[in-house]
Amino acid sequence: MGKTNEHPMGFLRRLAGNQSGNVMAMVAAAIIPLAALIGGGLDMSRAYMARARMQQACDAAALAGRRAMTGSSMSQSDKDEAKKFFDFNFPQNTFQTATFTPVIQSKPGETTTVQVTAESTMPTTLMKIFGYTTLPLSVTCESRFDIGNTDVMLVLDTTGSMSSNMTDTDGTTMTRLAALKLAVKDFYDTLGAGSDTTGRIRYGFVPYSSAVNVGYSLPASYMVGGSSGETWIYNTRRMTYYNDTPSTTSTCYRGYKATGSNSCRSTAATAQSDSSSVSRSSCQTWGNATTSINGDYPGTVTKIVYSAYSWNGTNPFPTSGSGNQKCVRQEVSTTHTTNVTGGAGNTSLNEWAYDDFPTDVSTYITGASTTNPAFTDGTSSTWSGCIEERDTDSSITATTSTSSIPSGAYDLQIDTIPTNTATKWRPHWPEVEFDRSGRWLNDNVYPDYRSGTGGWNACPSKARKLASYSSRSATPAGMSSSFDAYIDSLIAIGGTYHDIGMMWGARFLSPTGIFASENASAPNGFNISRHIIFMTDGDLTAYDAVYGSYGYQKLDGRVAPTSTDNDRLKAIHKRRLEMMCNAIKGKGITIWVVGFKDQPPLGTLDSAMLDTELQSCANSSNHWFMAYKPSTLRQKFKDIAKNIGGLRLSQ
Repeated sequence: MGKTNEHPMGFLRRLAGNQSGNVMAMVAAAIIPLAALIGGGLDMSRAYMARARMQQACDAAALAGRRAMTGSSMSQSDKDEAKKFFDFNFPQNTFQTATFTPVIQSKPGETTTVQVTAESTMPTTLMKIFGYTTLPLSVTCESRFDIGNTDVMLVLDTTGSMSSNMTDTDGTTMTRLAALKLAVKDFYDTLGAGSDTTGRIRYGFVPYSSAVNVGYSLPASYMVGGSSGETWIYNTRRMTYYNDTPSTTSTCYRGYKATGSNSCRSTAATAQSDSSSVSRSSCQTWGNATTSINGDYPGTVTKIVYSAYSWNGTNPFPTSGSGNQKCVRQEVSTTHTTNVTGGAGNTSLNEWAYDDFPTDVSTYITGASTTNPAFTDGTSSTWSGCIEERDTDSSITATTSTSSIPSGAYDLQIDTIPTNTATKWRPHWPEVEFDRSGRWLNDNVYPDYRSGTGGWNACPSKARKLASYSSRSATPAGMSSSFDAYIDSLIAIGGTYHDIGMMWGARFLSPTGIFASENASAPNGFNISRHIIFMTDGDLTAYDAVYGSYGYQKLDGRVAPTSTDNDRLKAIHKRRLEMMCNAIKGKGITIWVVGFKDQPPLGTLDSAMLDTELQSCANSSNHWFMAYKPSTLRQKFKDIAKNIGGLRLSQ
């Protein structure tokens, strides 16, 4: 309390020294200290209420300011937002306090924490008579995100439709993918970098289309091809050959016939008796006919070598002569086995065989340039990193129970460690794929088939395992680029297979699966909160002509019989998505879903704009959202980050 005046106390001193005082005098003397006690209590009560009210305003301002923050420190607009909350909860001159301005700022040395301080005074009532005219008031508070250890996998739809333009509320036009990139950066700015001591935050990414690019994140031993000479079967082609060493040989003789043909005889003499007469040169031309080869792969071929044997009975064949005489040729027939391996001792048939062929992928999965066995001109290709899924259960239908995953559906199992061909992943190799009619499924000559730059064999951007980023411009150990550089590199291509994206988001996040050694615990020893942020701009699609994570459905039939139409395929993939979502939530992982589409007609419910499977995939109705503008998408990502973090007062 501030004391401003001193009054003489002579009366009380005289009274204390007066031995002849009376009761009235004693009572009168007691009134003054009693008044001080009562007045002090009253003023202190008023001060307590004022300070409590000011503290509430301080807390509200700190929380509002931190909630408004999108950067690593407070902007002026953040401070203005905080002051609004302070002024609303404690208007100027409340409890007759003196006018003051609260100090709102980022805490020095800890800029992501909002710090608010305020000081003022309030006048006293009865205490004025004792020289105390004002009482001081001061409050301080801080607010920060209390995140703990948090792992977040951002599963991002980067399909072809994400390249389409969208107009924002301010008239700005940008692609959907450009809006997504901004939203992901906002998400980081809101949730922050974290630290190993206060709460580690890690971010991972799974861009998806009809495939996922996860191969280079996996140990080679988890891939078919991890051991030298390992093969995987592709719908492809091979040049066919026959073995030069015949398995059988036979010789016969045929006489010339002007029209039609004679039978091939066992002796030249018999054949000569069948012959018509012809000139020597014509006999020689007919006799040395082009070698014929009949048959193809697989099986055997019959090779017939023709040679002019005699003219007018003369053998070896004469080099001169006139007139027309009898003519005979020799035919040597050999039978040869066929193959597609070629090499020394084999001759090419110059014909392609289209079928399922085992292909050595042990060099291909290393990322080295690899000769393409579907060509004979030295064409090579390099693995982009996309994978074909491991074995599945093709008996799953649109009505199969979603309560559990079948034991044979390794593709839907989050944690199963690969131990054999059935449980390993396989390299996605579009350059070797051909259909049975001979069309190259990587060729953009056929617009109804996959294109090297189109969506029918799409391989999206590489996925990234969980990592801590100290800033958006920092490159974590083991990564090739920063947060921003990675996000900026995303491309839009391919069709929308939600299930493949969701399952790999779970695999990268799981503490008990293929990345358990990296995910099971945090350095500070505290629990880890795990989240999947799933963003899509479209409904799930499925096509039998796509070469993706389940091979080429028209020929492979891994998900369903090859005769299954696209509508039924879509229903099956939706069912598989539901199975996966239930399994993920069963592991304690929180799923958030954001739909991003063009503005629907007025009155359209959000629930009509998002697949029901995705709505139920989210942990609750408060965990899925729709955005129809780029700015709204950005806000939804910020809101999710705030919900994941959770504001709290730290002082």
